[in-house]
Amino acid sequence: MSCPVHLRVVLGVDDARKLTLKSGMPSSVDQLVLEIKTYFGLEQQFRLQYKDLDFGNEYFNLESISDIEDKATVKVVFVSCEETSSSIPETSLPCSTSTPLTSPMTCNSSVILTLTSVNALRTTSPDEDGLSSQHSFDSGDAVILDPAPETRTSSWPPIFFVPRFSYFAEFQLQRATADFRANGTLLTPSPKLRMDILEGMAEEIFKCTAYPSDSQIEEAATVLVHTHPCLKERGTRAGHEGWKQYLKTKVANFRTKLNKIGHPEVSVNSLKNKRKGQEQAAANIKKPRKAEVNFLPPLPSGETRDSLEKERVVLLTEVKKRNNDAVVKKKMQKTFAYRRQEIVQEAPVVAELVNKWPALFTVSEINAEFMRITTLPLQAKFLAELDRYSPNLLKVFHNRGGDAGRKIRLLMAPTARSEDIELKRDSVLKSLCAYLKEDSNSLIKEYLNVRSEEAESAIPQTTMGLYVIRNEGAQEEDGPEDVGVIIEGVELLSNLRSISLGWAMLFGLIYTLNLSYPPELKFTFEFLQKVLMNLDGNKLSPKVQSLKIKMLQ
Repeated sequence: MSCPVHLRVVLGVDDARKLTLKSGMPSSVDQLVLEIKTYFGLEQQFRLQYKDLDFGNEYFNLESISDIEDKATVKVVFVSCEETSSSIPETSLPCSTSTPLTSPMTCNSSVILTLTSVNALRTTSPDEDGLSSQHSFDSGDAVILDPAPETRTSSWPPIFFVPRFSYFAEFQLQRATADFRANGTLLTPSPKLRMDILEGMAEEIFKCTAYPSDSQIEEAATVLVHTHPCLKERGTRAGHEGWKQYLKTKVANFRTKLNKIGHPEVSVNSLKNKRKGQEQAAANIKKPRKAEVNFLPPLPSGETRDSLEKERVVLLTEVKKRNNDAVVKKKMQKTFAYRRQEIVQEAPVVAELVNKWPALFTVSEINAEFMRITTLPLQAKFLAELDRYSPNLLKVFHNRGGDAGRKIRLLMAPTARSEDIELKRDSVLKSLCAYLKEDSNSLIKEYLNVRSEEAESAIPQTTMGLYVIRNEGAQEEDGPEDVGVIIEGVELLSNLRSISLGWAMLFGLIYTLNLSYPPELKFTFEFLQKVLMNLDGNKLSPKVQSLKIKMLQ
């Protein structure tokens, strides 16, 4: 059996992670790229570099897996298009995406992130050391799907890049930037130039989201004047306030144009598509609220609702066949937009969806659907991040006093008698609820196997939750006999091995079915979404923000 390989992964200044590959070093560079890309949910293309000892630890492109070993130093270099022969300098700030107009190729500049070896641990900050992961990742759990061209492939990027504008606009901006650097002259753009810039920016923003937040619009405006400093505005505090307002208006106008041509993500909110009694522009707006990337994508090119309905009917037969997973996955991918439009626009009851889309309610397809919606892996990331944060959470829990502290000590007691990783995950999730002054029992209902009829009778009355069946006389550390997921009185999943896996599947189903979090656990689910999964993690409630700060101390 191969020995595990350890990599320390630095994804940012304050984001250091340890990745353990249980099956050993991958057999090829491509396989290593795939595992890194899958685990961290990376959507951009990238290449790997390694430190060569023969050349004073200078970086070279990784072309053979034999060039690295356990605890090696590796660098991930993101590229936005085919690389040119010139090297791109390492940077942590947005830089101009414009290339000289005489260049034979045009592409956005790259942003570079560094993956450093475990040997570098001693040079990192205490925060990074505290967040080093103890988890492992099995690539067999990953769901790799080729997205349809109509769907987005990534969420709002960590660093927004200004797109390349028209030749006319780029020519003027390059000359104006040269004048600015020479003598500080600011450009007063003509209406035509301003229109070109705003059109390009609106299209680039829409590649990430149709409904950008105020902070995202401000970020785009900030990067615009950073990339093209000649566009800074006189008489403003930051030099981009006017561009921010221009962008807000342009994005709204862009949505209006898309509505006229029937783009579903926008037209769903038009007055003619509102339900009776909600014929107001601000009523029941359907838009991403949990950082969904593909909230309401258009149908695949060349397909209609009728043709995709036929695919759905065929799926009802295919799902009953043995050893037919590949066909089912392909058809589920093809019908994603059709299914998503039905769920978002019509909001059918869960029982109806189970009858129409039975293939959707399996662990593998929930993982796949979550990937389609958010572009992130569900099960692997949820459990791995839970493992990564657990040591820091336990430190915070240990200092909790009062009733919450007593509850946490009781919930964590079984972990002192067992080193089972799933027991630890389950206990940490329950303790997280207690720390945030929420009751995990409102979601998790436990029963003895000799009284299974109690569980069966409770299912129809359960709006959303997990059921846990334990053997009579078993200790807490023995683990459950069965864990299942219930939504709207329907048992959607069963025979799950742990509460933590059940919670991950419930989290995925909330995205899959476009549901809201249970209000009695809103802070717990906020932590899971924004901290654990890092989905829209920039804006936290005071309670969750406080917990995150304490974790990093």
